[in-house]
Amino acid sequence: MKKNYSVPNNGLQSNDSSLNTGAKIALWGSAISTFGDALQTIGSAISIEESRLSDIQQQQALDKLQSQIDDLKKEQGQNTDAETLNKLLERIVKRLEKEDDAKEK
Repeated sequence: MKKNYSVPNNGLQSNDSSLNTGAKIALWGSAISTFGDALQTIGSAISIEESRLSDIQQQQALDKLQSQIDDLKKEQGQNTDAETLNKLLERIVKRLEKEDDAKEK
């Protein structure tokens, strides 16, 4: 008589299958989490770079405005100098006209 020493695997097979499924789900969860962390890091780097570029553009705009203000101040100073020169020339012309009038009399 031959004895059958086989152990029923009904419970073990379903237990192994659920362990494999759980491990697979855990692996997928870890992979998705890692991918999400990588995306978050990339997004942060992009945000920092955009902020840096914005700061540079803002500084360039301020420098341009300051340059325009300086140009206007120089122009105003030149106009003031020109106005002063014109007044001096008018005085000289008036004196010369007075001298000519005095000589003619």
